[in-house]
Amino acid sequence: MTNKTKIFSDLSKIAAEAMNTFSSFKKEIETIVRLKVEKMINKMNLVRRDEFETLKNIVQKLASDKKGSKKRRKKAAAVLRKKKKKKNSKK
Repeated sequence: MTNKTKIFSDLSKIAAEAMNTFSSFKKEIETIVRLKVEKMINKMNLVRRDEFETLKNIVQKLASDKKGSKKRRKKAAAVLRKKKKKKNSKK
């Protein structure tokens, strides 16, 4: 009987060690895959999401400012034309 329990005890130790080994193996594979993916992303010169969002906001603000300045220039040009017409009509 003790011989059977020793065999079962040894088998359970072997199984536990195998599970531990497979767990370590899984972690190692995950690390390798993560490093490969990061390497590919770095080669592609991709940007992080937060950097993209920041630049997108800046571009939108600049575009909005550009539209606003165009409108202001058009208004100023219209005012100048009106003044010239009034000045020319007085002469």
